Amino acid sequence: MKNYLSLALLTCLLLFTPATKAVKVHTIGDSTMSDYDENTTDKRGWGTYLGTFFDPAFVTINNRGKSGASSRTFYDQAAYWKSVKSQMTAGDYVLIQFAHNDEKSNGLDIIEYNEYLVANGKPAETDLRGTCPHTTYKDFLRLYIDETRELGCTPVLVAPICRKYFNGNTIKRNGQHDLGDKFNKLENGVLYENCSIPADDHTMDYVYAMRQVAEEKNVAFIDMTTATRDLYLQYGEAKCTELLFCQGDNTHTATLGANLVARLAAQLLKEAGILAQYINIPTSITASPTSFDLGKIYSGTQQNKEILLTGFGLTPESGTVSVEASNNLSLSLDKETYSQSLQVSYANSNIFQTIYLRANYDTDGENKDSVVITSGETRIVIPVSANVISLEGGTPVSALWTIDARPVPEPIVAGPITAEMTLSNMMAADIKPDFTDGTETGVSMVRFHNADANGAKTVWPGGEIDENAVRYIDFAITAPDNMEILITGITMDIAAHSTNTMCCHINTGFGNDFTEVQTIYERKNFTALNIEHLTLQPTLTIPAGETLHIRVLPWHDYADEKSGKYICLKNVNIEGQAKVPTGIKTQNGEKKSSVKKIYSPCGVVIIDEEGNQYNMLGQKK
Repeated sequence: MKNYLSLALLTCLLLFTPATKAVKVHTIGDSTMSDYDENTTDKRGWGTYLGTFFDPAFVTINNRGKSGASSRTFYDQAAYWKSVKSQMTAGDYVLIQFAHNDEKSNGLDIIEYNEYLVANGKPAETDLRGTCPHTTYKDFLRLYIDETRELGCTPVLVAPICRKYFNGNTIKRNGQHDLGDKFNKLENGVLYENCSIPADDHTMDYVYAMRQVAEEKNVAFIDMTTATRDLYLQYGEAKCTELLFCQGDNTHTATLGANLVARLAAQLLKEAGILAQYINIPTSITASPTSFDLGKIYSGTQQNKEILLTGFGLTPESGTVSVEASNNLSLSLDKETYSQSLQVSYANSNIFQTIYLRANYDTDGENKDSVVITSGETRIVIPVSANVISLEGGTPVSALWTIDARPVPEPIVAGPITAEMTLSNMMAADIKPDFTDGTETGVSMVRFHNADANGAKTVWPGGEIDENAVRYIDFAITAPDNMEILITGITMDIAAHSTNTMCCHINTGFGNDFTEVQTIYERKNFTALNIEHLTLQPTLTIPAGETLHIRVLPWHDYADEKSGKYICLKNVNIEGQAKVPTGIKTQNGEKKSSVKKIYSPCGVVIIDEEGNQYNMLGQKK
């Protein structure tokens, strides 16, 4: 009898236990992998499109690539690795791609190099990304592997994609992340610069070092360096420049390049037997992404997204694809003319088309829409969802930094918030009346320069192509303990002085750890002395008692070290609405789980589920 009961119990367990557990694939790396806001740049990371090649019912991609990150800084700066680990569940996979920014110190480990500089009476470098391929680069890869395994997850080492450094019919050695033709080294306290070693010596080869760690730790190794080298050579330099890469950029891919790189990554993962049963390299038309969750957005605020239609080796060789959008959505092929339906033609058995999607909601609460793509028997439905929040009934708040004097004046604050401005490895140098604002000339702005940790002016490093996470101008807004802040707009005047090769990102993040980072603006190569007026409208809600940071992160995109190059700011203004969230926190610390608002002649009144009344500051009436 016991055997029969055991068999029945086992049968029930098999019937009610899912056959396959859904897993996440976490991707960590640099700007060549990361997501980008379609409104700010034409740059696209391959991690954005990787999910196109997985069955979404079983695998989701958590793309955590970060612009400017090296194996060192992703691990020990801000909360990047810490936050990824908090999202990992046993059975997940982690794809680890670093090297581009590890090369920042020409093959030297930056910590060792700084010790050398200080010992010789020179200021330490503030860019802390550099690792040495055969020492600290390996060490950080080992840390990611060990800590991933400790959480019951599977690490996969992914070699970095090539840079577009052509040399005839091949890619240069440094384009494949081998610095053997030109590197620096420290031996017995002596610095040797511009060293070189033979091509068969892999001492300064980051990809070779990664492969060695993979063998040592028995970890799968995906050789994206060789795969992307072969892809670029197949296209040739001219077509790579025209089709695969961002304009004037040898490192970052545009939409087609990122999609093809993601396709290569999926192929290599499948060949390696990693989640192979869930990987599909389609020959029919596909759309990426497969869904849009816009999350919290504000009523009446336009949201812009992109859908990428792709297909290779299609049958028939030519045809038409119909694209239809539901009520709150509109579509365009050129970002100018929008409608709810489009016809997209293709030929030569291939299609590669970006569809621009515009969403605009005026109905509060949960909204669900869709985009339907039809071609012959192929029908793709892309669901679009949004949680729409009304801006009505709040208390206006703002913080204005005029930045019209040195030292920089305190912000002008309105409403129940606090605000401050801080500098990290930057200094306010001086004021110059050299700028042009439209037709107005002789406009003054404060000039900000690269600095050391003590705020003393120092040179801009040579060869920077991306942000340095510890160099920034920070504007912080803190919400009161009993109200959340809905940011409705960020404006500022921005310019460069003494250079046309100043660049910047504007990133947002929360708290001291700078979590939930997103890039809301990117600018390459400002025109010197010309003031640009930025108006940014990201959907950002500051929870009660928390702090939002808006950081301007400049870099000087020039081959050599330079001094006397400046980024300039003026009239930075952050506006929003302060509202009591559901579950208000009253003055005595008590939380009410359900509240409603009424509008009386005396203003807004909050009524909780017990009938108690509060004003907008959470004070009981």
